[in-house]
Amino acid sequence: MVTKYPVFVLCGRDHKKRPLIIELDPDEKYKVKSLLPFLGKRVIDWQLEALKRSPYVDEFYLLGISEEMAKFDYPIHYVPVPTVSTYGEKLLAGVEYLRKQGRDDTFFVVSSSDTPGITTEAINNFFEQLEEYKDYDFVQSVVPAATTEKVFPDHQRVSGKFKDVVVFPGELFALSEYGIVGANNIINEIGSRRRKIKITKRTSKMSAVTPIIRLVFKHPRTWPLIMKYALGKLSLEGGEKIINIFGNGKAKAVIVDDALFGMDIDIPGDYEKVKKYLSKKFDIPYTPGLG
Repeated sequence: MVTKYPVFVLCGRDHKKRPLIIELDPDEKYKVKSLLPFLGKRVIDWQLEALKRSPYVDEFYLLGISEEMAKFDYPIHYVPVPTVSTYGEKLLAGVEYLRKQGRDDTFFVVSSSDTPGITTEAINNFFEQLEEYKDYDFVQSVVPAATTEKVFPDHQRVSGKFKDVVVFPGELFALSEYGIVGANNIINEIGSRRRKIKITKRTSKMSAVTPIIRLVFKHPRTWPLIMKYALGKLSLEGGEKIINIFGNGKAKAVIVDDALFGMDIDIPGDYEKVKKYLSKKFDIPYTPGLG
């Protein structure tokens, strides 16, 4: 019997609109990028349908969009939280909502809503590995950059360059209740720092992660490990140790070797890249632009 997990789906947007939504939806018709049309569906539909086919997924809890904004033909929980709330605020709202529903879950899986190329096979891979780490506070999927480069050679994912592997964050991660409630300020800090990463810096591995490194560097115990990272001598396991120290909990990175598992449509151009790939894969007519 497999373990089923509640899945928090991060929707909504930042206070300041991202270049992607400004470029694709200048008239503000769709409000958030997860509701943009994409090969006959909305972006979010591709993702939720892949998740729904997984035997590990229990129920969906949408964080950042309301029923008035989007309806579905299967059960969905709409968590009341403002669209422009921070990551941390949304996750806290999710936990509070579950408690009011009488649920006592202490481990939660989190998904974004803008990775339309995600597959159920890769989703199951993550959940299968997650079974070993249910006593951890933070489990992050990571994707080898080389795997994605084979399909998208010009991808601009923000990668971490470790001595044993170069990876970037995958689509799914999991948090304990402590990871959400006890470390909420850290979640918000990391989220705000990620938004400071400039698109022009993404091809430079070190400069791309500088905002995050500067945050973690505030903890003196991490300094030796960060110096090893800067010199290219830190392993992925060493990266986990940095997060353990920084978050005062147990962290684990699990590798999902799938090219599209971390290919969201967060920056201009990615919408078209992923759409071209999926139109060919599923034999769906492709036309450039929104739709």
